[in-house]
Amino acid sequence: MSADVASARDRSASAETTTTTTTMATSSFASSERTAVRVHVYDLNDGYNDYAYHLGLGIHHSAVEVYGREYAFGYHDEATVTGVFDIRPRSAPPPAKFRETIEFGEIASSRDEVEEKLSALRKKFTGPSYDLLKRNCNTFTEEFVKALTGREVPGYVNRLATLGSVAHDFAPCLLPRSVVGDVRTLPASQAENGDGESAQEDEGSGSDDAEQVQLLAVPVEEMK
Repeated sequence: MSADVASARDRSASAETTTTTTTMATSSFASSERTAVRVHVYDLNDGYNDYAYHLGLGIHHSAVEVYGREYAFGYHDEATVTGVFDIRPRSAPPPAKFRETIEFGEIASSRDEVEEKLSALRKKFTGPSYDLLKRNCNTFTEEFVKALTGREVPGYVNRLATLGSVAHDFAPCLLPRSVVGDVRTLPASQAENGDGESAQEDEGSGSDDAEQVQLLAVPVEEMK
């Protein structure tokens, strides 16, 4: 009987050791998850940006890529619905035209940890809270990157809106009423190219996700 008891204890101890080892391995795997963080910058006005980009005053849309999806912020009028959306990386629809990617390196954060940060931003960035000068897609990019990496997005990405916001606050007469008034976001399907024709999504890079994405803020009058 004594031998049987000792054998049973040995088996129990062995099982506990195996369980502990498995738990530690799983925990180690979860904490070792890593992903690259990238900011994709797009031009919203080709002709203007050809010159203004080099002065740090371009008109840009931006989004954050993490775990294989690209996250951005746009306008809609549903008060209780987030304005944060996700698409395939580098697939923002017209009028946005991809310019460059800014690499922020890798972070040691699991998908759940990233989702937790994203969830907080989804609640904060509701559709109607979009503001062309003070709370646009680039503002979301700045906050998401800061939450993920603790780093800042280069100032040129949102500099034009920042300067416009300051001008409006301290000298509103410097900006046209059409700019500082009520603004909405032009759906991609209504965007126009330089010839005044509806811009069509490139067949090679099109995506069902992107068809309804709203990117370019314009005065309400221009949407009527």
